[in-house]
Amino acid sequence: MDAPAMEQPVSIRPLSPGSLTPTASNSASPPDAATPRHGRRDSHKPRTNVPEAEETYYVLTLQTDATHHQAICALRKRYYPPALLRVAAHISLFRALPNSALPSLRADIAAAAGRTASFGIRAVGPPLRMGRGGVGVSVVGLEPVDGIVRELQGKWRGVLSRQDRGAFRGHYTLMNKVDDPERVEKCIEEVRQELQPHGLPGMALGLSLWRYDKGWWRHERDFAFPKA
Repeated sequence: MDAPAMEQPVSIRPLSPGSLTPTASNSASPPDAATPRHGRRDSHKPRTNVPEAEETYYVLTLQTDATHHQAICALRKRYYPPALLRVAAHISLFRALPNSALPSLRADIAAAAGRTASFGIRAVGPPLRMGRGGVGVSVVGLEPVDGIVRELQGKWRGVLSRQDRGAFRGHYTLMNKVDDPERVEKCIEEVRQELQPHGLPGMALGLSLWRYDKGWWRHERDFAFPKA
């Protein structure tokens, strides 16, 4: 099947409540000041000597073309609980990269991205049941990303969290933490129909690095793939 035409890149911008449109700003409205800050699970903490309260974490995601990104974001906005929706649709490679190792991490990301040509992807059904009241969709064509993850895991194993040392399973999460089984079933059926017959095509154009800030993501830098 032919790859979709090249589109302009777009990054996952942080979200203000009620919005799902990527913005040009690299900041987002802060969460309510009364929102408690929860500690990370042990499996989600990088292996550093920096106390958790003093460490800053970064997220590495796949950057896609605008048409694909906006379409998958529209699905996420339709089904994700509004009170929890702070980040647009995304495919995560790593979820807790430590600031204390950031200079070497950035250099390795740039080198890996520079060796990876842009490539086609496709979000496909059937939808996946995920954890507690969650629904996701698989993405095919991510073999180059799997290669990047394996390469960087080998370089960073000494600092990665247990979660980030695990196997890469690229997907989009469209619903999460919904306790109503009827809503979950409705989401699964509607997304299944939405993705028929050929799924949602797109182009992978690079990687994006985000600073995690109490639930919000603040854009740091993009690493473009060379054009195929």
